[in-house]
Amino acid sequence: MKLKYSIDSRNQLLVKSPKSKTPLTPCGIFSVNKNNQLEYWLNEPPRWRAIYNLPKKLVFEGSWSLNANHDLELKLSKTAEQSEGERLVLKGDIISVDNNILAFEVVSRQTLRILKLSGAWQADEANRLVFQVEKKAFPDELIFKAGWQLNKNQQLEYTYTKTRLATKSKINQSFTFKGFWKIDSRHKLVYILAHSPDARFDFKVQLENPNIYPQDKAIKYRVGMGLRQPKGPDYRLITLYGEWKFKRNLGLIFSMDYGNHKVQEAEFGAELTFERNKFVFSLKDRRGEPLGITLTYSYSLLNALEPRVFIRLKAIQKELGVEAGFSIPF
Repeated sequence: MKLKYSIDSRNQLLVKSPKSKTPLTPCGIFSVNKNNQLEYWLNEPPRWRAIYNLPKKLVFEGSWSLNANHDLELKLSKTAEQSEGERLVLKGDIISVDNNILAFEVVSRQTLRILKLSGAWQADEANRLVFQVEKKAFPDELIFKAGWQLNKNQQLEYTYTKTRLATKSKINQSFTFKGFWKIDSRHKLVYILAHSPDARFDFKVQLENPNIYPQDKAIKYRVGMGLRQPKGPDYRLITLYGEWKFKRNLGLIFSMDYGNHKVQEAEFGAELTFERNKFVFSLKDRRGEPLGITLTYSYSLLNALEPRVFIRLKAIQKELGVEAGFSIPF
């Protein structure tokens, strides 16, 4: 005989047999095991458990998802002990997203528990954040459908609205992914997580303005957010701020400050051409492919900021000719 399982608004597990009108509310605690399965450890005496034929530990098989209120939801699969399609919803808050772990705080019977799901972060085709819960067969996907943005330290921040069922009030919640940006493709922008160097978000982007000037100290991108709507995708503008510097071989560096004295540098090769009173750098990635970004220095600005570089470039210009150009490797 299969039992029916559910979780009430206070995160209390309810167990109901087909012949019973009133569900049982066994004392216990939720946990997640190393296989990312939800468990419930019963804190009831053996005699009581024997009456209802309940084990010391219940293990639930199913697939994880994130509901519209950003609560964890487990859709049960068919086994000898449970019916297919029943849903267990755990109400709580996301408190950490570091080291390929999603930590979720749950309060049940005045007891606080931290449930940790292991997996991998990535961005989907719609530039939404996705946490893939590790499974033996296929991973479960927790899709974060609200928008992300950059905080004051240029780090990835996710903000969403959550409804408290007890009070029906709405509050804003957020969490931050500590990491840094990598510019290595024309139509892609990569965010690498600081504590998990193998974890990264690959976002599809479009340059807002391919022709930039060093005094602006910024690179701007348009990013499509979410699935395509009837009126088109929701585009947002994100801006990366930094300082432009020269390498010894005249290659370029975009140095970004992430707060707390953490600075990360993005390096570029370039194809340099000389125009009237201007030096124009067409940036390239590490494969030598163009990034679609041109950086233009006026003679006066370059002489003021980098006089040694200015002298070198003037000498190269004189040697090659006014309209000549050449490539600068990494």
